[in-house]
Amino acid sequence: MIIITGTSRGIGKAIAENYLAKGEKVIGIGRNHTISHPHYSSLSCDLSDPEAVDRISFPDLSDETVVFIHNAGILGKVDYFEELESGEIAKVMQVNLFAGAAILQKLLRQIPATTSFRAVFISSGAGKNPIASWASYCASKAAVDLFCQTIQLEEQQLGRTNFQCLSVAPGVVDTDMQAGIRSTDESSFSEVERFKAYKNSNQLYTPELVAKKLFKLVHEMPLGQVIYSLRDIDL
Repeated sequence: MIIITGTSRGIGKAIAENYLAKGEKVIGIGRNHTISHPHYSSLSCDLSDPEAVDRISFPDLSDETVVFIHNAGILGKVDYFEELESGEIAKVMQVNLFAGAAILQKLLRQIPATTSFRAVFISSGAGKNPIASWASYCASKAAVDLFCQTIQLEEQQLGRTNFQCLSVAPGVVDTDMQAGIRSTDESSFSEVERFKAYKNSNQLYTPELVAKKLFKLVHEMPLGQVIYSLRDIDL
């Protein structure tokens, strides 16, 4: 069973469709659903609402190999931190980390310790290098990295030997998020021209390429660490 957040478009949709094409069953979690497939089922949930996330429940997964991919993410308002509303970081952290963490906790409690289980959180290079006007996003993705490392350590100590928690940076991907970044005024985002250049020089990954690289990492490579970049994965 493959469980993915944010499957309505972009990377999440491409990941879901790649798994469906391989005959896997997929559960998509999010506000909107655009995939119609006999092996796709949906759980409607606003991931920015902690109470809605708490209400999520899953079918019996005791006989399943499970992969959970927390792909859903938001950039938040692109502007200097002193210009943001007070709740901006909390909202971004909720979607990018807390919602995925709450879902992972549900799954860890439900899935038998002997079951093959992979948890993947989509991270970002912005979690390793500061980008002005992206304080909320950078903070959330840095938190994702250390959260995944900590969960991996904990589950090893608890004896869940067939478990891996991964934090995976996909690279710069041609998504609606990138389109929004390019439309930001330079007065709010000093590096906007760099991101326009990525698009104009064809340096952006397609979501479909990201989906294929992620599948290779999760299912075809030895996993000896927690933090990965898909830039390092060759097809």
